[in-house]
Amino acid sequence: MDESFVVGLKHDEILRRRTRTRRLQVISSGFNFVLSLVGLGLALVLLLRSDGGWVVGGLLFAAMLLLLGSALVVIVQRAKLQRWAAGTDLPPYALRMTRAALELGVEGASAPVVLPWPAVRGFRRKRKLGQSLLQIAVQPGVTSVSGRAGLYSVAALDQPVEAIDQALHYFSNGTAAVSRGGHGR
Repeated sequence: MDESFVVGLKHDEILRRRTRTRRLQVISSGFNFVLSLVGLGLALVLLLRSDGGWVVGGLLFAAMLLLLGSALVVIVQRAKLQRWAAGTDLPPYALRMTRAALELGVEGASAPVVLPWPAVRGFRRKRKLGQSLLQIAVQPGVTSVSGRAGLYSVAALDQPVEAIDQALHYFSNGTAAVSRGGHGR
């Protein structure tokens, strides 16, 4: 039997984070939408003034149209992402390590991304928007992993980072590790 180390996903944590992200997107896009409408109203007032305010009004009108457009794009993209997430299963695991390779589970993919150990430096541990993340670090010259593969929220993993680091050392014969920021070892 092949020896392996599997890092699973906490499905409830992933769903909780998705809900929080959707809520923040709604608030952000709603704020931008309202702000752009107020700005467009002010721009129209300036455009209709006869004392030269039309120049500033025209610039403000153009800026508010851009803001309105960006708010609408977020709303449309959010809806597409929500439909995709509803129709896409989570991978059976986040990571799987064997003596031969590191396998990365990817949402929506039919198979994991498989990286042989000579291509892997390990993972970088970093913080983004208050969230602790593990991001795959590959050797120089290796084509980067596409899509969302190789970026994991630590809170959504069912194994502690220390155990993942030990497994990386073990299965890669000491060539891969978890590092803080920067690049893997």
